[in-house]
Amino acid sequence: MWPPVTDVSAESHQTDRLGRSPRRREEVRRSRKAAVSVAQMIVDDVTVGRLAPGTMLASEREMIERFGVARGTLREALRFLEMNGVITVKAGPAGGAVTAEPDARDFAGVLGLFLQRREMPFRTLVQAREVLEPELAGLAAGNGSDETIATIVDSVDGMEAFLEDEENFLAENHRFHYAVAAAAGNRLLEQLISALHIITEGQIRGIAYRTDHRREVTRAHRNVADAIAARDAEGSRWAMRQHVRDLRRYLESDYPAVLDRPLRWRDITA
Repeated sequence: MWPPVTDVSAESHQTDRLGRSPRRREEVRRSRKAAVSVAQMIVDDVTVGRLAPGTMLASEREMIERFGVARGTLREALRFLEMNGVITVKAGPAGGAVTAEPDARDFAGVLGLFLQRREMPFRTLVQAREVLEPELAGLAAGNGSDETIATIVDSVDGMEAFLEDEENFLAENHRFHYAVAAAAGNRLLEQLISALHIITEGQIRGIAYRTDHRREVTRAHRNVADAIAARDAEGSRWAMRQHVRDLRRYLESDYPAVLDRPLRWRDITA
């Protein structure tokens, strides 16, 4: 039997008697700039055509004719795509737009701009990592190939080798977290975690990682790597949760102002 038809007007009167207004999703309409539309069409061409990085796109004259826009509009579209890592523009008679592969640094730049405009402190990013990274470690234990797990283990070996070399130690630290995300098998989360680490690096410049602290981090990474290699999903989650929690506690103890400092786009794209 069909349900009774609701009288919308009667429902509205009832809502009024209860003192509430009908709630509807707010529709935000923004006029789309011509340059953005052109940029979207170019991206469609690149993805549908599966154009590999380094492929030369059509000439400026050909694109102006195809899209029916002025030279200034086309160039604005190309600048937008170049800023986001989709293309590079080579100058000179033999130059032009060339396809590129956006990476996590491009993602971090876009995300960082949003985070600054929303005035989010660094603490929010650390909290997001506490939620995401343990689950990625658990997925890595179940989904990681022998090759990706070997990369995780090798990054920890690298950290041990570079305990006295902070720059290379931090590079191996980033490689570890990226490798865990890659082993999890979700490409979006892989790029997101890498972007969050890039933003983290921009926020913690000037923070001293003493040798004893580097040893603690290396030990924590070894615990995570061993659990992943043993295909122990719960153990991997637990070890990663402890590790990211220890980072937050270290910052709260020694650098509380860093956690409360608003994220800045310039620190990420520098």
